[in-house]
Amino acid sequence: MSSSNRRADLAARAAAVAGSSGARAPAGPHTESAADPAGAEAGGGPVSSRVPRTRPVRVTVELSPMEHKALRQWCAQTSADLDLPVVAGAEVFRALLSLMRGDPEVAEQVRAELERTGGSRRRH
Repeated sequence: MSSSNRRADLAARAAAVAGSSGARAPAGPHTESAADPAGAEAGGGPVSSRVPRTRPVRVTVELSPMEHKALRQWCAQTSADLDLPVVAGAEVFRALLSLMRGDPEVAEQVRAELERTGGSRRRH
């Protein structure tokens, strides 16, 4: 696939993700186009050619052995309580994120814990 076809394909995907019809006006000498980075220079304004991220993002969390054991035990007990085959630790983190975003009191509790622990357990 040529680079211009690739740019056009990515621009069409971005338009689809953004919910637009994907139709664009033809690129003229003074028309900015995401598929034509040179149009940014001709039109005078910057054009974002970045495609919105649609794939999941992997996040890695390092836990101490005791934290990991506590998480595993909590997941095992919760899966038994809820009669689920398994409760994954990643789902616990997703649930906590959702709660923080939806409940200011939970978010404040997390902030207080971060303040108490110094905000990072990484070695600086």
